[in-house]
Amino acid sequence: SHLAAAAAARCISIFGMYPVDTIKTRMQMKQGDAFRMAGLYKGVTGSLVGQVPYGVLTFGSYEIYKQYLLDRFPDVKPAFVYALAAIMGDVTGSGWLCPSEVMKQQLQAGIYPSMKEAVKGIWTKSGIGGFYQGFTGGLAR
Repeated sequence: SHLAAAAAARCISIFGMYPVDTIKTRMQMKQGDAFRMAGLYKGVTGSLVGQVPYGVLTFGSYEIYKQYLLDRFPDVKPAFVYALAAIMGDVTGSGWLCPSEVMKQQLQAGIYPSMKEAVKGIWTKSGIGGFYQGFTGGLAR
């Protein structure tokens, strides 16, 4: 039930914040009227496909890592174990999230007209590495 709640919360937050993210992306790309209503939710499906599993993977793997580390290192302070498990959980989820973020940003910026075209274009231009542009920077955040 915790994973279902995480998925539902992620969906709600995506729909609520997506227009703000689109406007931010437009402003960064210096695309005329960043506040125009047209296309505010362009790419939201791809974002949901990335963000919902990311949340489930992150929180689910955190619990697995936490229990494993607590069992393996019983003398280590729990706060340190929790922090390490959280980092490991985020790295796990980020492996899924990064490709959807790359596609979402390129859709928001108008580089591609559809998710299908984004996948095709990124793959043709850069191969699998194209979907992981900014992965290291995302982890550093």
